Amino acid sequence: MQLLALLLGALFGGLASENFGGALLGAVIGWLGWQQVLQGRRIAELERQLAARPASARSSAMPTADVRPVPGQPVVPPTTEAVAPRPQPVAPLITTPPAAMPVPGATPQPMFPPPPARPPRHPVPMPAWAQRLAAANTIVKVGLAMLFLGLVFLARFAAENVTLPLEVRLAGIGATGVALLAIGWRLRLHSRGYGLLLQGGGVAVVYLTLFAAVKLAGLQPLALVFALMLTVSLLAALLAVRQDAQALAVVAAMGGYATPLLLSTGGGSIAMLLGYDFVLGLGVALVAWFKHWPRLNLVAFGFTALIASAWGLTGYTPADYGVAQGFLVAFWLLFTAVLLMPGRHAQPAGRWLQSTLLFGVPVFGGAMQYALLRPDAMAIAVAALVIGSGYAGLAAWARRRAAHGLVFEAFIALAAVFGTLVIPFALSAEATAGAWALEGLGAVWLGLRQQRLRVLGSGLALVLLGGLTLAASLPLASTDGTRAASQLLNALLIAAAGLGAARCLSRMDGRRWHAPAAFAMVSWGTLWLGVAAAVVLRHWVPEPQRWAAALAFVAAGSAALLGLQALWRWPVVAWPTAVLLPAWTLLGAWGAVVHGAPLQAGGVWALPLALLAQARVLHATAPHWPAPLRHATHAGSLLAVALLGALEARHWTADFGDAGSAWGWLGWLVVPTLLLAAVLRQQRHAPAQQAWPLRLAPEAYAQTGAGLLSLALSVWALVANWASPGSAQPLPYVPLLSPLDLGIAAALLAVVTWLRGPAAAALRLPPSTLAVPASLAFLWLNGMLIRCFHHWGGVPYHLDGWLASRGVQTGLALLWSALALVLMLLGTRRGQRVPWLAGAVLLGAVVLKLMLIDLQGSGTVLRIVSFIGVGVLMLVIGYVAPLPGAATTERHETPRH
Repeated sequence: MQLLALLLGALFGGLASENFGGALLGAVIGWLGWQQVLQGRRIAELERQLAARPASARSSAMPTADVRPVPGQPVVPPTTEAVAPRPQPVAPLITTPPAAMPVPGATPQPMFPPPPARPPRHPVPMPAWAQRLAAANTIVKVGLAMLFLGLVFLARFAAENVTLPLEVRLAGIGATGVALLAIGWRLRLHSRGYGLLLQGGGVAVVYLTLFAAVKLAGLQPLALVFALMLTVSLLAALLAVRQDAQALAVVAAMGGYATPLLLSTGGGSIAMLLGYDFVLGLGVALVAWFKHWPRLNLVAFGFTALIASAWGLTGYTPADYGVAQGFLVAFWLLFTAVLLMPGRHAQPAGRWLQSTLLFGVPVFGGAMQYALLRPDAMAIAVAALVIGSGYAGLAAWARRRAAHGLVFEAFIALAAVFGTLVIPFALSAEATAGAWALEGLGAVWLGLRQQRLRVLGSGLALVLLGGLTLAASLPLASTDGTRAASQLLNALLIAAAGLGAARCLSRMDGRRWHAPAAFAMVSWGTLWLGVAAAVVLRHWVPEPQRWAAALAFVAAGSAALLGLQALWRWPVVAWPTAVLLPAWTLLGAWGAVVHGAPLQAGGVWALPLALLAQARVLHATAPHWPAPLRHATHAGSLLAVALLGALEARHWTADFGDAGSAWGWLGWLVVPTLLLAAVLRQQRHAPAQQAWPLRLAPEAYAQTGAGLLSLALSVWALVANWASPGSAQPLPYVPLLSPLDLGIAAALLAVVTWLRGPAAAALRLPPSTLAVPASLAFLWLNGMLIRCFHHWGGVPYHLDGWLASRGVQTGLALLWSALALVLMLLGTRRGQRVPWLAGAVLLGAVVLKLMLIDLQGSGTVLRIVSFIGVGVLMLVIGYVAPLPGAATTERHETPRH
């Protein structure tokens, strides 16, 4: 939220003023407003907590006098006194003599009533953010920023609107900077932080004056202003060293480096600019000899890198090659010397800033060198070798000095990195990737043996870098496969390096992060096994058999990981086999979409291999996984077999009859129904006596797997009953005996059996869940009736035909009434209101249907039959099936006379 306030403030300020100063001012105002909001929230929260405390708790916190009851004397309520708390209650030093005791029944009164107690005043502690705010002189900094922005606006206004002479216009702003410098110098002894901030603000205002003189007023010559700004920056640095103030040195350096940026007009000599930056760097190095000021070093490095990068991207030409190479060498020597100056030992080092300088110099210098030599790969390799040799020499120098132990390790690492960079430019990308991966594996092993964390981290980074290098070269592979063999070999090398590094980490589990790192390396190695398989599939496997070969590769990779698990007795190496189930399921479904069935185009031999690998995973690896993953894998295996079996059976029966034939729909049903029936049969036995693999995870199969199969069968019964007309040529359509009706009945029976079994009871499904198969059975009966009219009466099998057929409407009305009779009679006989109410709702639907649909054809015989038949059934229902409870009471009630 604080960042959001800053961004919103900067946005509104920039839009209002249309310049950077307005955006900065808006950001400051937004930050101050957000701090005010936070303070208001904290005060409101404290007031709410104080008001929420009960009065008894507030009064109990006040000390009370220690009064002990005396036998025979009434107890006097203790008076509250504002006394200091004591560690332990003690008896009163002065007690009332027996003769002076009051008469029983009288209430003693104190001679001098104590003054009313006042609650102790505790100073409200200052919040931590307020303490940091005050300690950092934030208000002073914000005030200086506001003053600086105001002077910027004043300078612009004076340049555009005021007609005073140039000297007068600039003298006012410059006098402000000099005044701030003078006041800051005077206050340095009484208020050091305040005085140093004022001096820094004065330096900034002087820079502003010179900048305004050039940019807004056109002051010439530029060399004079350039010299003046350089002089100001050097004087500010001297002030900083004199007062031991790093902030002033940073301001001076920022002003000095910003001078060419502020005064640049797009021309000039780049050699002069880089030489100027080098001179400023020498000043920074001189300060570093006496003081260790990491922020000053970082400012110098950052500005130098920024200026050189901007020039390299926009103004570099091949004619400037000598200047650029000389600058890079001087740049490296200068900042390496700054890093090793004696001032580094004067005070504790800033770790982040120092590491930025330590590694930022070679990274920036190496990138610039690469940009200069980019057309010539061998020249880049030679340059990397030279830089690596230089860092190796520095490491040999630092090794003899105990004070440079950390720098020695860093130089060794940098020498190894630049030595490693020689490989990719001297060899091909594929060979580079494999070499780096093997080098990383050796570094991992060495780092673990020597307990050197940096060497270990470098090795892991090389293993990852090798993979990334090969990944970048894969899209560049030729279509004729000339580089495919090299890519395959190096992908296998990277996979072996990842798995080997994981094994080394697992055998030396001395740190908390070793196990996660081993887990990640196993994932990395498995990923590159998949890349190797993809290379083979792309270049050596024809398209029709590609999906089956992919399925076989997935099974083979899983078998390899399972073999490593058995060899090393290390379950972690086989955890990627958790993706085997979704992999072969998706591949099998893909084969069914592309080739018509999972067992087509090579699936007949590849899919059994995947099933065998999955069985081995369930037996050997899944027991080591967390319970949720193990549960999902077992249940998913059951569902995957059901899905692929349904796809294959549907392929076998798809050509039987027309598109809506019952045979095609039964193909989806057979395998899932048989699997659900097998699971339900195994529920009769104890978990330990169930068949494999059900006994490995009984709940996964009986609850999750069987439950999802029941849901799938319910959906199938709904869709098939609606979509299929029930034709099963050469068999005629016979209600209840047709293949479609038998299949729907089998599916509903399996669903009801599961819902009434122990697995559903363990899931605590509500009894109302049985309403789902009951509703499906109701729709099934309606479907049978409509299919009878379709086959025997010639009614078209679509919704418009059903609505237009008076016979269908009459049959539905009579069917619904008969079902209502059965339900209500069943509810009356068993004394259950739920079936009776369901029948009553169905009967109401019949009446509504008669009034809205059947009444339109009241003159036809079928509509007359509908109304008469429904009326008779309703009369029968009213007599034989009254509401349970109410009807019984009414029938046995004694008549009153």
